[in-house]
Amino acid sequence: MNEKFPYGHDVNAYIDKAFEQMKELYPWAKKEMLRKNWSYAIEEVDGDYQFVTYFKWNDGEIERNVLNCNSEEFIKTFIGHHQYTIEDENPVTATFDVPSSCGVSGGWYLETYRFQKHQLGGYSAFVQAGNRSAGGSRTFFIPPAYFKLPWEEFLDKYLELVPPGPFYVSRADIERAEGLKEFLGF
Repeated sequence: MNEKFPYGHDVNAYIDKAFEQMKELYPWAKKEMLRKNWSYAIEEVDGDYQFVTYFKWNDGEIERNVLNCNSEEFIKTFIGHHQYTIEDENPVTATFDVPSSCGVSGGWYLETYRFQKHQLGGYSAFVQAGNRSAGGSRTFFIPPAYFKLPWEEFLDKYLELVPPGPFYVSRADIERAEGLKEFLGF
């Protein structure tokens, strides 16, 4: 068995594996939701087979990139190319804001810490923070498997995904948020 290409040289086998992994976090995902400007191949490059990506820009120009990676790294690359598009296909229908007892870390101020329920199913956490000259936000989709755990175990897993230190909200803040357990279906 080839370690770099355990499923052979048909790139669709790796795309299928990547999509299976995506469905674990995004059960609503459909292949039709994937970005249309990416395509993939396995090609012989300098006498060795490599994963290759193609990106088609709006002006029609095509950018080719040879990835010197194994199948696991290719799968991560594929997921990275499509995860935000898949997330955008599932709009937010309800939100629950969690106040922080801290709100400041290293000169950055917490602006929003919100749990979000999505139209096609699933939940995410949205965190936004900034300082006087910069800011940023990030959305963390919560794996559906976490919701099969008891509340205390859910919190343990969730806080590994969204650690309290850099994101300002502690376990105690989450536990104090009245109505959050019900919002999340516990």
